[in-house]
Amino acid sequence: MNYHIFETNGIGPSRTKTIHATAETLADAIKLARGMFDVVDLEIDALNPRCADFYTRCNRVMSIEPWA
Repeated sequence: MNYHIFETNGIGPSRTKTIHATAETLADAIKLARGMFDVVDLEIDALNPRCADFYTRCNRVMSIEPWA
């Protein structure tokens, strides 16, 4: 299973998804995200532990989710 590191922009039908990187495991994706971005806070989703969200120093909210 692959994991995408991405951010979304816009609302409703104009919403876009920008994929910044792909990793093989959640741990690899977190490590890659910390290397690519200046991560201020990262949390693994309590309801779905295969997903995570993080906030960067340049005010971007990013997500990590599995992609088959």
